[in-house]
Amino acid sequence: MQKTRLEMKQQTIQANSGGLIQKVVWVAKHRPNQFLKSARGYLLFEWSRLWRHFFIGSSGQIQLGKNVRLQRNFSLSAEKPNAKIRIGDHSIVYENAQVEAYAFGEIEIGASCILGDVRVYSREKVTLGNRVVTSWNVLIQDFDSHPVDPVLRGIQTETFCAQFSPSQLPQSRAESSKRLDWDFPAAAIEIGDDVWIGANGTILKGARIGNGSLIAAGAVVPRGDYPPRSLIAGNPARVVRQL
Repeated sequence: MQKTRLEMKQQTIQANSGGLIQKVVWVAKHRPNQFLKSARGYLLFEWSRLWRHFFIGSSGQIQLGKNVRLQRNFSLSAEKPNAKIRIGDHSIVYENAQVEAYAFGEIEIGASCILGDVRVYSREKVTLGNRVVTSWNVLIQDFDSHPVDPVLRGIQTETFCAQFSPSQLPQSRAESSKRLDWDFPAAAIEIGDDVWIGANGTILKGARIGNGSLIAAGAVVPRGDYPPRSLIAGNPARVVRQL
């Protein structure tokens, strides 16, 4: 007799909540073409755990709670000497995630968060509450990388290109005749507990998102206060309704 959807759902839940052998058997039986992919993912978690101290170090700039699972230690980067990253207990950081703090930036991620294909960049402060889930291609950034003024942006780009290494010129470093003192305008981002950020979502500097909210796929969330349990959608995003 063909299994009902409820029976298949119950089996999936049991497999995911069971031990390693039970999960391996379930994947081999129901998703055989993904067996090697799943095995690779498991090995990446174990490899990262074994080498964690060597790559992350003990400076205190990156602090991990208990049972934090990383697929790639290079996903976390805190610029010396002042930037900081803290991740709460039981959180999962997959290999495509990039969590990077620069200058005096701070990134605080709560407990039991799932960071998938997400980019989190900070020069001020980014806070994620507990049980935050991110989907594919999510960007969270609390500063402006480039000037809005095209003249200033042109100077910045020209300077970067002139000073970029390696250089094809005989001298060790090319020189630009223009200089730009750009301070990366920033404003803290606060994301509450139990927030789900949909695919291709972007959260910009100064956004404060309440507990239990849902960021719709493709939303671009600008500076502002968004109350708890909001469905936030659009570009620029707005509160569509309360959940």
